[in-house]
Amino acid sequence: MALGVKIDFDNIYETIPVIENLNESFFETELEDGTRTNLHVEVDNRPHKLRPNLHNLAFGPLNKKGQIDDRAQLTHSDYSKVFSTILFEAKNYLLRNPDHQLGIDGSTNGRAYLYFRFLKRNYDYLSKYFDIYCVKYYVRIARLGEEQFEDPFDFEDVMIHEEKFGKNTKNNPKFMYNYFIFKLK
Repeated sequence: MALGVKIDFDNIYETIPVIENLNESFFETELEDGTRTNLHVEVDNRPHKLRPNLHNLAFGPLNKKGQIDDRAQLTHSDYSKVFSTILFEAKNYLLRNPDHQLGIDGSTNGRAYLYFRFLKRNYDYLSKYFDIYCVKYYVRIARLGEEQFEDPFDFEDVMIHEEKFGKNTKNNPKFMYNYFIFKLK
């Protein structure tokens, strides 16, 4: 089940770099029904508009246009291995680019809560490698057009500064962190 994710960098899928873009790789994962699919992991080459060293980390299958579909709904046979692989790739990117930070956007409230639970459950392990920060609605304030309203929020309730993520960090639907920043230790 997705909530029981245990991050372990010794239990990952083999990744294949995309030669044209050194910030992108993919790996094959097995789904619950036995089928296999490729998941792409990509770090945006452009830093975030409001933070010069912050780069977005996206992951998911590719859509018909060849772009990562971060809203795809897949049922993995091993969620721990999937998320361990994604975060292992994040760690490797940060080792190559130590002045950068990586951000993961919970594209929906459900995903944001899931990521929060993963991080909290694996805090002891991940804190050996990363300083982790959380932000509420950070990326969504920079979105334009229809995308901004797909998962609506209260515009009066926006926090644009990061808070250190720790074992005792609380999250709830009224104050939900939806962007998580990773800095190399």
